[in-house]
Amino acid sequence: MKRTCAKKAFELVKDGMIIGLGGGSTVGFLIEELEAAGTKIWAVTPSQDTMGLCMKHHIPVMPLEMIDHIDIAFDGCDELDAELNALKSCGGIHVREKIVAAMATDYVLLGDENKYHDKLEFAYPVTVEVIPSARSYVRKRLVDLGSVVKERTSDQKMGVVVSDDGNYLMEAVFAKVDDIQKLSETLDGIPGLVGHSLFYHIASKAIIAKKDSVELVSRR
Repeated sequence: MKRTCAKKAFELVKDGMIIGLGGGSTVGFLIEELEAAGTKIWAVTPSQDTMGLCMKHHIPVMPLEMIDHIDIAFDGCDELDAELNALKSCGGIHVREKIVAAMATDYVLLGDENKYHDKLEFAYPVTVEVIPSARSYVRKRLVDLGSVVKERTSDQKMGVVVSDDGNYLMEAVFAKVDDIQKLSETLDGIPGLVGHSLFYHIASKAIIAKKDSVELVSRR
C-alpha cells in the first residue's frame, strides 16, 4: 500500500518544482519514483534520514534556511482523521515539519487506511519540543491538562533525547481529547514549548492507500 501511495503522490509532482519531503518509508518510495522518472526537482527536508535517501538517489537538496516557498510537500503521519488533522509524533521533527508545511502551497499527508479514523484516537502521544530552561514548567502545564508526561529517551544515549535544534523532547499521553482545536491552541500558547506533533488544520490534502485503491482527499 505504501508503494501505491507513493505512486499517487508522484503524479502531483512536476519538473521545476521545489518539493518538501518529510520522514517515513512512504516518502522513501516517493524518492525512488522521482529518481526512476528522472524528474527535475529540488528537495527540501527536515529529516536527516530523508536527506540521506535523496543524496543516495541523486536528488538535489536545498537547505531549509535558504528558501521561503515550497510548491508541494509530502509527509507521513501516525494518525489521520476525516478533517485531515494528524498526529506526527514518532519522528520527533515536527517543529521543522511545520515550517515546511507553512511554506508549502500544498501540504499532502501520506498514509494507509489503518492510520485513517473519523476522529483522532490519540493512540500515540503528543510529542512536544521544549526549551531546556522550561523543562519543569512545561511538564507541569502538560500534567495540568490531564496528560501523563514522560521525557523521550533512547538506547543510543543517556538522558533526554534532544532535537536537531538542541531542545528536549517530551511525550504527553492523553486518555481522551474532546476538543482538538482547543488542545492545539493551548499547547501553542505555553511559553517554552517550541512546538508539538498535533497538526490541526495544517494539511491541505491527503493520499490514503487502501487494499484495492488509493484516494486523494482534500480538506473540507
